[in-house]
Amino acid sequence: MIILYSLFINSSEGSFKTILLVYVDDIILAENDKKEIERVKEALNMTFKIKDLGDLRYFLGFEVVRSKKGIMVNQRKYALEL
Repeated sequence: MIILYSLFINSSEGSFKTILLVYVDDIILAENDKKEIERVKEALNMTFKIKDLGDLRYFLGFEVVRSKKGIMVNQRKYALEL
């Protein structure tokens, strides 16, 4: 496991498997396997009582948009508020 401040990466055989990013009370969890995501969420919930907000849409002022072409990250909402 690699630990870099609040970024936790669990890799196996040289490839990333589970990525957990923590900022204050917000968490992003990325994983190749949905069953493993559920297992990690259950383990976290037993200790911290987490709330699952579903797929990532906003994080630290960034909007995350998914499409068939991939994932786009922007700050449209933040720019409009300025």
